Amino acid sequence: MKYNRQLMMAILHDRIHIAKAVNATAISLDDAPRGYKEFDAGAATKYVLDPNGYLNN
Repeated sequence: MKYNRQLMMAILHDRIHIAKAVNATAISLDDAPRGYKEFDAGAATKYVLDPNGYLNN
């Protein structure tokens, strides 16, 4: 749990860019249905949901 808290705080304070770390594309909740559909269809793209618009691509 200690590791998870440190990781969460680093992400929240913009010290770690999670989308870049996992080679993913940040998408809004509005775009989530499209992202799930593409993923289910076999797209090689990874997505990170960014409901608050905090992540920058």
